[in-house]
Amino acid sequence: MIPDIIDGKYRVIREVGSGGMAHVYRAINMSSRKVVAVKMLKEEYLNDKEFLRRFDREARASLELSHENIVRAYGVGEDNGVPYIVLEYVEGKTLKDLIQESPAGHLSVQQAIGICSQILDALSYAHAHGIIHRDVKPQNVIVTNRGKAKLADFGIAREVTASTVTFSGKNVIGSVHYISPEQAKGLPATEESDIYSAGISLYEMLTGTVPFIGDTTVSTALMHLSNEPEPPRELNPSIPPALNDIVLRALEKDPQMRYASAKLMRSDLIRSLTHPNGTFARDRESKETRTPGRRMSLSVYAWISISVFTPILVIFLAYLGYVNHWCAGSEDVEDLILPSPSLEATVESVTVSGSNQPTATPAGKLMPTVMGQRLDDALKAVHDIGFSDIFVSIEYAANDPRVGTIVQQSAQANTVPDTNVPVYLTLLLEKHGKYKADIAFMLDIPENDSRVQIVYRTSNTENIDYSVILYDTLRTKETMVSISATVYSNDPATRTLYLLVNGTEARAQDVKFSE
Repeated sequence: MIPDIIDGKYRVIREVGSGGMAHVYRAINMSSRKVVAVKMLKEEYLNDKEFLRRFDREARASLELSHENIVRAYGVGEDNGVPYIVLEYVEGKTLKDLIQESPAGHLSVQQAIGICSQILDALSYAHAHGIIHRDVKPQNVIVTNRGKAKLADFGIAREVTASTVTFSGKNVIGSVHYISPEQAKGLPATEESDIYSAGISLYEMLTGTVPFIGDTTVSTALMHLSNEPEPPRELNPSIPPALNDIVLRALEKDPQMRYASAKLMRSDLIRSLTHPNGTFARDRESKETRTPGRRMSLSVYAWISISVFTPILVIFLAYLGYVNHWCAGSEDVEDLILPSPSLEATVESVTVSGSNQPTATPAGKLMPTVMGQRLDDALKAVHDIGFSDIFVSIEYAANDPRVGTIVQQSAQANTVPDTNVPVYLTLLLEKHGKYKADIAFMLDIPENDSRVQIVYRTSNTENIDYSVILYDTLRTKETMVSISATVYSNDPATRTLYLLVNGTEARAQDVKFSE
């Protein structure tokens, strides 16, 4: 039975999914009016200590991680003894659905690289915070209509230092088609285990199938240990040789032979776009081959040598006056890798995040003047200074020489802006689009002078997110009021429109723009 109210705080709109251990509901936070997802443990598992531990791990792991490619967690609680997690509500499809619904039976090379790069961004962030996901698969990736991928479900995630046994007899924790060989053997999961699962997911994106399908759960798990995957290029000849090599390297049986980090795999994926016939994935593999069981380890004699000679070397360098220069010039090993060409610069249709994520305003950096700039230039300017919530409203003037440029900005130029609040830009156009939609929302206006807006969310070719304001007005407090309007678009698209009240999402609906 679907609850109406959860914990007296969240009004349930509808159930959006039901997984192995939990129900997920789309709901509205009744105090903030924000649309959220509430994940509640199924009642049949309330006395199951393992499921309770897994649910608690997901809550803790999700709350620790804040990244644009990871579904965010806002909090936890209990409703009549049933634990729940409040999560970011992401409008989109699972990657599994996206693959299955593709007319070709698989994704394009560019789309697969874009989505996988975002998964690797999420993994790189999680690994840097000591979290191994352990269940990376297309079912746990949500892709929005704008192509942004978000990794979800940290239900079996563990800290890097935790003991993780995932295969014992016939009990498999994790999805058997995506688990790594070491997980199938009951060994601890590592960063390379997540990379293997990401490789399986990439294989499926490119071919429409997973590499290993057995008659039973156990036989499938054993195939990860003994069978070599059929090269994806043999199933889909459009896959470039370099990308084929990247997938096969991620699927190496020996973790030592895979990519040492998600960052390295992402770098090769982007490089494959401009060097589709390159052999760099294989070449790097031959140079980085590591002896099993000796990764980052040194012999006793090596330690003795370091212990004896390092102090002597330091004293000698200090005597020469080079120690300070040497220390100041040290760099992180991964930062020494030559930068690959930007994905956005080579394939416009691919969405890759992480590289342009805004941070706090740099100390002393002033708000630029963007009036008179084209929209893309203005978006880049405010994004680079640290704004993440960017709203663009549109005005119309047929014979104004400023048409096509920004004519107003909310943040005052030449001051240090507060990037924690939204920035509003006004774009002047000659006339509105010829496609229109009639919309209506029913809602309660919570207070006098409430700002009511209808927006849709999009991004430009540089993957900078912003919201286009279609309707913007101040309303006084009222119960069950209808907000209706005719809105316009330049193309005959189906868009998700969001109704915001004082900046908080209150309603959403899909509308089709037509002549």
